[in-house]
Amino acid sequence: MHSLQVSTLRLLADIISTAVGKMEAAYERDGHLLPSLDTPFDPADSAESLRREPDVAAAIMDILAAAAQISVTVRDPSRTMVQTALAFNISSCLRVASELNVVEIIRDAPSQASHVKEIAALASVDSNLLGEILKLLATHHIFREVSPNVFANNRISSVLDKGKALIDLLTSSRDERFTGTSGFAAWVEYMTNDIFRSATCLMDAISTLQDGIVPFNLAFGTTEPLYYWMELPENAATREHFGLAMQGTVAGGDPESLFHGFDWGSLGPGSIVVDVGGGNGHSSLTIAQRYPELHVMVQDLAHTVEEARKYWHTHFVDHANRGMVEFQAHDFFTLQPVKNADIFLLRIIAHNWPDLRAIEILKHLRSAALPTTRLVIMDEIVPIAGGRTFENADIPGSAQLFAQEPLLPNWGTASAEVYLFDIVVGIDTIECILCGGVERTLDDFKELLDQAGWEMVRVHHGDRTRYSQLVAVPKV
Repeated sequence: MHSLQVSTLRLLADIISTAVGKMEAAYERDGHLLPSLDTPFDPADSAESLRREPDVAAAIMDILAAAAQISVTVRDPSRTMVQTALAFNISSCLRVASELNVVEIIRDAPSQASHVKEIAALASVDSNLLGEILKLLATHHIFREVSPNVFANNRISSVLDKGKALIDLLTSSRDERFTGTSGFAAWVEYMTNDIFRSATCLMDAISTLQDGIVPFNLAFGTTEPLYYWMELPENAATREHFGLAMQGTVAGGDPESLFHGFDWGSLGPGSIVVDVGGGNGHSSLTIAQRYPELHVMVQDLAHTVEEARKYWHTHFVDHANRGMVEFQAHDFFTLQPVKNADIFLLRIIAHNWPDLRAIEILKHLRSAALPTTRLVIMDEIVPIAGGRTFENADIPGSAQLFAQEPLLPNWGTASAEVYLFDIVVGIDTIECILCGGVERTLDDFKELLDQAGWEMVRVHHGDRTRYSQLVAVPKV
């Protein structure tokens, strides 16, 4: 047993060494250095794009998986358990840093580093507590403590920069802080506040098993489903925040990932793309900016559609002025009114709903579909964790890669993000943190589509994003 464990460590170390060699070769080939952890993130840096090249992205996954597996193998398991049990503090502290605009305060400091007392004075909070918060984050490589109690931004912390002048952030209301931003900080704060609150009621919801009652309901004291609750007038600020947060799911990744899948350029001029449950329409707007001859229809609940109208008139007014985008108040649990769609787009929708409700949405789209209509689903596909084979491998693009042994088949914590979101949107089809949804495997999606009258014909696994794209056509 002892020699087996040593051998496993050596295999994991070799995986890391080989992957590092591949990364170094790629960066040397292109004349770049690996971006430093100590400097702010610059998305325009051409060295950053190398991370998205398939060979480099694969090497990164191997490094992340092997390093994590080595860590938990060699560490006292009780210490691992304690640290995991206390990990909620990192989320809590991250919210504090974002809401207090710590990144922007440091960014605008003369030396781009600030003593915690200076940060606390501008944020109007206690410097001792803020210092402890920043030390914890810096220990996890979020911020950098350059000298005792003096902090600078680094590659990780800087992604929370809202891109606005500090004076505007300090003088605007909480609800206005994200206006005009990419939405990524809004997304982080939504996760570390609203979702965090719901997560604390997870055990209560599982143990009570009340029909239709999920952790969100218990946390916010309502029997309404999340999206209907957000439509209430008193929750307008939350609704707007949520819309910006969903916009941030694009900003936090690579917008180009929308085009590494379904070929939007294959659609002819005037083709109708219906963005079903599209929020403020940020995804379809990105697509329309690339292909301005597409006719877009953004559908969502009434208040959200009005926010979409404002968003498009701010970010792509030309398309609106040409009459190439429409905004339609529509509940996707009712009959689909658009009968001539070339594309029905469902981006991050299916995972919000349990199977029966998701099938209901898909059936309404199938009833309205032409024989030539295609359904494009952008969502996360849960990788197989416990085996190295899967069904439906005959569907083009569906083949799932597996990590080399002794790594877990799904690369372990390197792919943990999808499982974390599985908890956010659903534990199973009854209980979940938000509204009864669930992340699905490829087989789950195929069964879902089959039951709703759609046939999956193509899969595009994302190599620049955690979202895959599934293409389906009406079953005959």
